[in-house]
Amino acid sequence: MLNTSNKLAFLLAAPFKVLFQIWTLWSTLAYNTQSCEWMLVQNPPSIPTLLLAIVVCHFRKIKLVIDWHNFGYSILGLKLGQNHPLVFVAKVYERYLGRIAQYHFAVTNAMCDVLKSDLGIRGTILPLHDRPAPLFIPLSDADQIAFLTRHELTAAEVDNIIASKTRLVVSSTSWTADEDFSVLLDALRSYSESATTDSPHLPELLVIITGKGPLNQHYVEKIRDLESRQELEMVTIKTAWLSFEDYASLLGAADLGVSLHMSSSGVDLPMKVVDMFGAGLPVLGYDNFKAWPELVQENINGKGFSSPAQMSSIMKDIFDPTNETLDTLKEGAVRESKRRWSSEWDPVAGKLFGLTM
Repeated sequence: MLNTSNKLAFLLAAPFKVLFQIWTLWSTLAYNTQSCEWMLVQNPPSIPTLLLAIVVCHFRKIKLVIDWHNFGYSILGLKLGQNHPLVFVAKVYERYLGRIAQYHFAVTNAMCDVLKSDLGIRGTILPLHDRPAPLFIPLSDADQIAFLTRHELTAAEVDNIIASKTRLVVSSTSWTADEDFSVLLDALRSYSESATTDSPHLPELLVIITGKGPLNQHYVEKIRDLESRQELEMVTIKTAWLSFEDYASLLGAADLGVSLHMSSSGVDLPMKVVDMFGAGLPVLGYDNFKAWPELVQENINGKGFSSPAQMSSIMKDIFDPTNETLDTLKEGAVRESKRRWSSEWDPVAGKLFGLTM
């Protein structure tokens, strides 16, 4: 029920979900969990998690570490509007409770700055950048061909993909308001127009969009409308919901990953880009937020855009068979894939928890 764009349904259902979470978390943390020295709490979600974690840590003499991935109030603002009273309350809640914890991890350096300047955090704040799960790794040529041949989404195009007559583009989404897929559709429409007129050397594109969410049907209808008007002659778009294993293989077999994540806070980073780099996949992403350069090295492992026209122009450059742009980005993404969790976790979290020297 909470995964909905309907504000009234959200406001009616939210209190019941919070009450259920309070009971579940309290019984688990206060009674069922063994005593420990540290508690690591990811934020968001903030309500009611932060409050319960602080209370439990106080009574059980546990050191609390908040792992900041974004701000709950900024995400709530996407649903209700940034000026909604509940968004203001959520920000006060997050700011006040955040100050109680003594230790903090943040996914970007930019977020560390906001924690200090905007939320007034005075504890120990350490940047801890996300890294991909072990599942996301570059695939060998043989493994790529095996996946492309096996999976129904790509089997019909496998020969053209191998021959680079068709390029495979992948994006993942939760189909929510923080990702505007009309940007991608406009860019693909422009790409198709160029490929059928002044740039006939451009390859066809197979675009696979994975995920579930409230705006899925809205964009599926938009795609069908563009197809019915023959505005995507050089582009085939498929939507799907994949297992983790198939999604990881798809990233490893693709030519380009697309991120339309528009940061609600300006200082978080999309995990999908981390996963794409883990698979050695170069990224084309929306870059109009402060933390973008902390993840993507422009023209080395990816490129950023801020408009459909710019996105289309970059795609035409990347897929132009007369240049080496895609090869350069691919090499950079493969190098980035070698940065795994151990290189980030051990010197930061491992050191704080006394697990490493």
